[in-house]
Amino acid sequence: MIVLLLMMGLGIQAQDTAQYSFFIAGHTYGKPGVNNPGLHPPFKQKFEYIKSRDEIKFGVLTGDIVSPNPTAQDWDEVDADIAELGLPVYFAVGNHDMENRPLYESRYGDTYYYFIFHNDLFVVLDPNIDAWNISGDQLQFMKNTVNDNYETVDNIFVLFHQFLWWEKDNIYSQLKPNSFAGRADTINFWSEIEPFFHQLPNKVFFLAGDMGAAWWSSDFTYDSYDNLSYVCSGMGEEIGDNFVILNIDSTKKVSYDLICLNTEDLNCFGDLTDYQISPSSIVSQTLNIKVFPNPAKDFLNIKFKTNGRDASINLYNIDGRLLKKDRCNTCNKTLDLSNLPGGLYFLTITTDLYQKTFKVIIQ
Repeated sequence: MIVLLLMMGLGIQAQDTAQYSFFIAGHTYGKPGVNNPGLHPPFKQKFEYIKSRDEIKFGVLTGDIVSPNPTAQDWDEVDADIAELGLPVYFAVGNHDMENRPLYESRYGDTYYYFIFHNDLFVVLDPNIDAWNISGDQLQFMKNTVNDNYETVDNIFVLFHQFLWWEKDNIYSQLKPNSFAGRADTINFWSEIEPFFHQLPNKVFFLAGDMGAAWWSSDFTYDSYDNLSYVCSGMGEEIGDNFVILNIDSTKKVSYDLICLNTEDLNCFGDLTDYQISPSSIVSQTLNIKVFPNPAKDFLNIKFKTNGRDASINLYNIDGRLLKKDRCNTCNKTLDLSNLPGGLYFLTITTDLYQKTFKVIIQ
């Protein structure tokens, strides 16, 4: 019988370090305006393929699992489909799933939680609670979970529904999610979430599922820089329907299979990494940032060329609280640190092409 492991803080520890895979599938109710009995039919047609790969140990449905205004019958049908698949399946809830939050929570429990598998940490978040922000108790849960585990785990996978790294003025603005429903004018992904994970020694993967529903939305996206990687995918449009399988080898390196749903050629879109938004070569050519002295005491100098692009400079403490901010075009800045206590801080420099984080020690 299928086991839905949906308890906050529940851990699974594998007994060996053999290779494993898992899948992520977004917008699995399928075509907007259609209430399928259960999951999107083209996705269900790939169940036999999923089951044929013994290394696939579980899956995550990354939101909009059921159609708008879900009923108990809608969730019963999803549960029946998962039982047919015969693998553990986790839920990262979407906005439609939360149109009846009490019904969902009465069936499956908390909407943010974590688990550990083969020494990799999986953190599932619910941006629907606060208008696409990860805030309050959920933010503290996320930080506590990561801080308690990052030194002993390998990769960290962070799963949610919304395309959180999109902003109207950054390089991801060319991509379109299925919906901006419920989004606040400003959200804290770049100010709190990205800097928190960027400073970790682990490889971190942000995995979302709000693409691919209709003609207006992008089908999928991929990006990677430093220790961070970003994947968003989904289904419903039919032509571009897809889901993604992540493969973790014995060295903990992660690779991707971008799976087509509506053709016999499972690899019809090619390699996911071919679609990288900001290739490392572009980033490395752009960056020539000098931050000194480090360790610092009363001041910190920041010098770099933005090639005419507006840049923001933010200094955060180790808890992710913004302490100082500034903007520049051709940057030659000095930050006053005299009122800050000694310790570890994080300096982020962001343009529409890149974001770079520096660890700064104040003595």
